[in-house]
Amino acid sequence: MLRRATTLFIQNRGVNQLVKPLVNIKWTRPEAIPAYKPERSGDLEGLPQIPSNSLGKEYSLCEEIKDAPESVKTIFSIEHLGKKEYNVLVKKELTDRVRRHEYDERTAETRIAKLTGHIRCLQDTMEKFPRNAKAKQTVQELIDKRKKLLKYLRQYDYKKFEWLLEKLNIEYKAHPETYHKLTRKESLRKLTEMHCDSIRQSKLSDYRNLLESQQGPFLTQKLDALKFIRSEQTELQLPITVTEQDIKKVEDQLKEWKIKDELKEQAKKKKRNILLD
Repeated sequence: MLRRATTLFIQNRGVNQLVKPLVNIKWTRPEAIPAYKPERSGDLEGLPQIPSNSLGKEYSLCEEIKDAPESVKTIFSIEHLGKKEYNVLVKKELTDRVRRHEYDERTAETRIAKLTGHIRCLQDTMEKFPRNAKAKQTVQELIDKRKKLLKYLRQYDYKKFEWLLEKLNIEYKAHPETYHKLTRKESLRKLTEMHCDSIRQSKLSDYRNLLESQQGPFLTQKLDALKFIRSEQTELQLPITVTEQDIKKVEDQLKEWKIKDELKEQAKKKKRNILLD
């Protein structure tokens, strides 16, 4: 019995050592964003600013209310009429931006404007009451309808499509062609690849800095060697293989290296001073 327990303990210990991660990479699942949020729907603007003392849509057409006292106007304002009349004015304000003429009600751009007003009103409702299931379902359906109309307009009249997006302040986000499920395994694989790439880049940069630091002494030795070879060839009256252009080229390289080295030293001093301060 004791022998079996010891073997099981040794086996479990070996498994735990194998499972232990070699790289310290933490993965947290990204927060799911609901479809009705402006980040997903593409609405870059909230509700338009409509004054609270503005009259309702039907009452503003009445001529008698224009001469009525202020107390009567306040009764028929959206402050007293409620959220429903406010939503109607929001839709009217957005449709007036893209309306072709006074009786334009069924063109693609006016339908998109009405849907946009309705969507933004429901988004405001969902911010206040996030558990309203009916409003959530309705706003998702309206977003899908608007995407279909935008796709149609984009296909047949691209200039008007861009103009409409600018007027209503919308970002077009089409339906994805394929659904890709996010998994922990795939995300950890990508994070591990990114971690390995960062290590590789850091080692390459260190090696590059090492080679650049050794470039100055190498160029000085090369310059001395070239001058010595040229002087010996001239003294012994041998054919000259080292030209003055080669020597000048090495001198220019050495000057450039000294300038770069001075700039690096100045940058290091600045970093040290910042850390000390």
